[in-house]
Amino acid sequence: MKSLTNAVASRLHNVRKAKGMTLQQVADGAKTTLGQIHKLERSQRPLTMEWIERLAVALNVSPAELMVERPATTVFEIPLVGRIAAGNWREAVEVTIRHVQVAGVSHDSFALEPEGDSMNVILPDGGYVVINPNDADLREGKIYAVMNSEGETTLKRYRSNPARLEPCSTNPDHQPINLGRENFSVIGRATKAIKDL
Repeated sequence: MKSLTNAVASRLHNVRKAKGMTLQQVADGAKTTLGQIHKLERSQRPLTMEWIERLAVALNVSPAELMVERPATTVFEIPLVGRIAAGNWREAVEVTIRHVQVAGVSHDSFALEPEGDSMNVILPDGGYVVINPNDADLREGKIYAVMNSEGETTLKRYRSNPARLEPCSTNPDHQPINLGRENFSVIGRATKAIKDL
C-alpha cells in the first residue's frame, strides 16, 4: 500500500509541476492548507480516495490521472525517403534523405515530403507526411500515398462514392482522380502530418 501511496504522491507532484501550480494554489483549490499538500506530496499522509478526488478538482484533472501512470509514447526514428506529389502524378524516387523522430507511429513507417498544393488545406508546405505501409485498405476520408502502373505517385484523400482520390486544396485547378480507369497500388496510409516551426 505504501508503494501505491508513493506512486500517487509522485504523480501529484509531477502533475502540479507540469501545470505550473504552486503548493498554495493546489491547497486553495482542494480547500486545505499548504502544509497538508506538502505532506501529501511527500507521502507523509495517506492519499485516500477523498483526497485524490479533491486534488483532482484542484488540478483540473481526472482522479485516474493521479492514480494511473500513462504509458510513455514510443518514439521511432523513421527514414525520410523522398518526395511525393501533392498535385499531379509524379515519378517515385526512393532515396533516404535523412531520418526523423516521430512518436506514436508504427516502427516500419516512413516519411515523405509532399510537393505541390493539391493537399495544402491539411498538409502545409514545408512539412512531411508519415506513411504506414501496413495500412493499405482504403477507408472513407483517409489519406493515402498511391502509385499508378507507370511508377508515378501521388497523395490524396480517398472517397468511396464514387471511388476516387480527391485533393484537399485551395487551388480549384486540382480535380479528383476517378478510380477504375487505370491500375494503381496503395503504398500506405498517411497517419501524421508534421511541420517544423
